[in-house]
Amino acid sequence: MSLLELVVLSAALGTDLFSVAVPIGMNKVRRLVIFQSAFVFAVSHIIMILIGYHIGHWLGSIVEHVGAYHINWPVASVQNMATIIGALVLAGLGASMIKDNIRGSKDAMPSNPLHGAALLLLAASVSIDALAAGFSLGMIDVNLFELSLVLGTVIFAIALLGLALGRKLGRYIGKRAELMGGSVLVVLGIHILWTTIC
Repeated sequence: MSLLELVVLSAALGTDLFSVAVPIGMNKVRRLVIFQSAFVFAVSHIIMILIGYHIGHWLGSIVEHVGAYHINWPVASVQNMATIIGALVLAGLGASMIKDNIRGSKDAMPSNPLHGAALLLLAASVSIDALAAGFSLGMIDVNLFELSLVLGTVIFAIALLGLALGRKLGRYIGKRAELMGGSVLVVLGIHILWTTIC
């Protein structure tokens, strides 16, 4: 994946976080808490995407092994198949985010869960999408250092933006952010699928 694609993917994965950070930021949250929380969110996303990446990479190698040694498919065809599966997972993840947003299935978050175990639980819950995205990236050739650096930076910035500007932006944009992010994931998945097939 190119650097631009990694930035777009990271921004899309941060929309869940943004949609949660904006309403939480409407409370008076100290700057130090905002920075600490943004760091925890970034690390959580990196951990989740790397776990997903390694699972996806392992499954991709199994598909390659089966294709190369047991079905007599060319390795390039099997790798393209793994890339197609990864693109479909991204598009499916985006579609799921869109469906959840339209149905309004997100539970209301506590007014300020930016401390201790509540912060860790919140960080894990908003980074679950990164696990699925990592799974699909494990089937696509991607630089892990670049992925971690870009994702961490983008997620940190999104958390800062959401928490710091939450009071001014209001709930309207926070609710629409996940819908926009889901749309971006669907488009990114279709783009990867298109470039692989054509």
